[in-house]
Amino acid sequence: MTRPLPRALALAALLVLLLAAIASAATVRTATTPAQLRAGKAAYDRAVVAGFAKATKQLDAQLRKHPKKPTVVLDIDETAMSNWGCLDAVDFDLGGLATCVVQGKSVANPAAKRLIAHARARKVAIAFITGAPEALCAARRKNLVAQGIKGPFTLACRPAGDTADTLVPYKSAARKALQKRGATIVLNVGDQASDLAGGVAKSTVKLPNPIYTTP
Repeated sequence: MTRPLPRALALAALLVLLLAAIASAATVRTATTPAQLRAGKAAYDRAVVAGFAKATKQLDAQLRKHPKKPTVVLDIDETAMSNWGCLDAVDFDLGGLATCVVQGKSVANPAAKRLIAHARARKVAIAFITGAPEALCAARRKNLVAQGIKGPFTLACRPAGDTADTLVPYKSAARKALQKRGATIVLNVGDQASDLAGGVAKSTVKLPNPIYTTP
């Protein structure tokens, strides 16, 4: 009988998997230096809060149209959850992003939690669409719940066979799948243009990400 991998080896294997996924998605660091990122952290935080305030207003405007099965779609990393601590610890090398995701150290964005609570109070469904590979889907769900973002919500992760150098086909297809199940995506929030490209959502909000880009 095959014995399960020890936890340390299993985490190491998942870390390698995620680093490969980051590379295949062509995620790259911006030109902003670690010193500049740290100096601009307060402004970055304010911009994220402003982005979610805009998202809340757009959600309310869409709900006034009385859509059927209204749904809010959120990206996870640098949207619903922050990996700043892990990234800062390694001078914003993208290995810090992988470490946070694999070890479940991502921290919930308070503004995202407020938006989710606002949406749920109005009977709006929540869906997360992340670029993390399917092998990490259970870990992503566990991290969300541990950070106080409890169900019900749906979660889509990138299929193992998807090796495209852009997340647009996968993420737009995931939104279309929600639509086919009867959802009206009234709002889509993400920190990358690739989180929003491909249509389907009635409104979109692009959050800032001065650390990295993913096409």
